[in-house]
Amino acid sequence: MTDISSPKFYFEHVLGAAAALFVPMAILLAKGIAPVFAAAGLAVLVLGLVRNRAVPLDSGPVIWSLGALSVWALFTVLWSITPAVTIKTGISLAATFFGGAVLFAAAARLDGRRKEAFKAALFFGGLFGFILIAFELITNARLSLFLYWDLAGKYLFFTKGGYLLALKPGLAATALFFWPWALAVRDRFRVSVTGPALAVALGLIVYAANYAVVMALAAGGCVFALGWAFPRIMPWALAGVVALGVVFAPLIPGLLPNPFEKGPHLRWLNPSSAQRIVIWNNAVVHIREKPVLGAGFDATRALYGKKDRVVYKFPDEIAGRPWGPTIHEPIPLHPHNAVLQVWLELGAVGAAIILVLLLAIIRAIDRTIEDRISRAAALGALTTGLVVASISFGIWQSWWLASILLTATFMVTVLAPGREDPPDIEEIGGPKGLEPTRYGDWENKGRAIDF
Repeated sequence: MTDISSPKFYFEHVLGAAAALFVPMAILLAKGIAPVFAAAGLAVLVLGLVRNRAVPLDSGPVIWSLGALSVWALFTVLWSITPAVTIKTGISLAATFFGGAVLFAAAARLDGRRKEAFKAALFFGGLFGFILIAFELITNARLSLFLYWDLAGKYLFFTKGGYLLALKPGLAATALFFWPWALAVRDRFRVSVTGPALAVALGLIVYAANYAVVMALAAGGCVFALGWAFPRIMPWALAGVVALGVVFAPLIPGLLPNPFEKGPHLRWLNPSSAQRIVIWNNAVVHIREKPVLGAGFDATRALYGKKDRVVYKFPDEIAGRPWGPTIHEPIPLHPHNAVLQVWLELGAVGAAIILVLLLAIIRAIDRTIEDRISRAAALGALTTGLVVASISFGIWQSWWLASILLTATFMVTVLAPGREDPPDIEEIGGPKGLEPTRYGDWENKGRAIDF
């Protein structure tokens, strides 16, 4: 006798738990997103092996590109200036991408009530997260100060405008989370509720975040609007912009204003953007040294140390006010631009793989998402992530990669048509447990009749 049933604990519970924890974890302890991602990936892997006796894994251009990037990153150990770091971080990158691929496959398998259960967790997790952001703004980040009591009063917790710089990473991750959450809210409520809810959530992020996140959301919003207005043209247009940006990335810093030359053209800059232009130009110098193969995966950290720090003094025209000199390495840990970092460490080969990956994502969005608003939202989410990655964090930082892969998983879960795995088939009874044969008369009387 067999029992065909849907498991009580399955992928939607794991993904739902990750979605519910995402924003609160990002705001209070951004680096905690990496353990959440790892736990979710491991849980999905174990569930797939236990329930279906198979690893939940799909193939396709996106997954192949992630695999190719992992292989090339490890291969650069042959000429890396820091081979030990390249091997260690390369293995971590491969494991991270494998975890992401497993989560993507699990997300694509949810259908019907399982997907609705996930959306409920996604909605309530985001709701609690945005309430938490509002609380931190009103109380001047009381909970964050409690968690980081030893850093209170230091630069990391320098207050400005009612928020703290310590929230910056979490708000960047929340900006990515906003897009799948917005789609879940849209599916759950009428327009009269959805509109105000999304406006409040977006307003909280914009009010609390720094200019990088605001720029990213603004760019994502523009792409969303254009994607909704021109659904057939916008994927191609975005693909063209991405291709030009990746291919010509090493040339772009030289086209930007020189922040050391006085003049009215500097008024649109602020101190942070001026520093980034300097860092990007320093990165281009190293890219030109090894343009094809790169310096080795994650080798940027070894280029400069404390002894290489330089005092930079910019003209007062920047931001329209005087400001003192800054002291930092020519490239502090990473170039603050994902594409330039790939060019520097993995060369033109790595840049080509990244381009294929991004184009494969755009192609998947265009071909698999039929709903006009959903397709535009997916393009907006991709744009938001690209802008943040182009002006902020190091692309290989574990919490940032985890944020990207988790929010991509949430988006796949919300948008994928779903193809549910077959339910568990459990053998009940039988003389020897889990067997395909049936216990019949032939075993008692020698008659083969019960087949």
